[in-house]
Amino acid sequence: MTNTWFISDPHFGHKNIIKYEGNKRPFKDTEHMDKVIIENFNKTVSEGDTVFWLGDMFFCNSKRIEYIVSRLKKTRNILIRENHDKGISDTKFRRIGFDPHRMYLYEDYILTHEPISQVNMNRLIEEFQLCCNVHGHTHSEETGLEKLSHVCVSVENTDFKPVTMDWINSKRWEGTRNPHWK
Repeated sequence: MTNTWFISDPHFGHKNIIKYEGNKRPFKDTEHMDKVIIENFNKTVSEGDTVFWLGDMFFCNSKRIEYIVSRLKKTRNILIRENHDKGISDTKFRRIGFDPHRMYLYEDYILTHEPISQVNMNRLIEEFQLCCNVHGHTHSEETGLEKLSHVCVSVENTDFKPVTMDWINSKRWEGTRNPHWK
């Protein structure tokens, strides 16, 4: 049986993310950060699982990208591309084993990099019976969005490893009930 996992914002090779996130990214350098995220990934997933990467993967050259990908367990990788994924073409992402998308509907969840505004998410809940926006981008920052309809899977929030839908749903229910929920 294969499992489905969600992860966002590893920022492989990104030196400044350690500075920006401060103690939320407690790594001495990018090599240490990349190593921990790769190790956590490989301890968590199994070969053949499906992994949704919700953006901001790489901040390094092609050689380093290929090295990082070679160290990850072989999984079905679906990438939600966003602001920091623009330097790599869809063709290149496909070549290294990622299926790129701008957003993705998974069951009744909408997967994006940046969170969908509360107004728009309420409309999607009401009109299309979607229940939640699983996203990244905000890292460790509070968004002010309803937790029932938005869950951030940036690595700072997930102990630097992929998480399951059960984890996502447990985070959703920590929030207040959405008035649009039926």
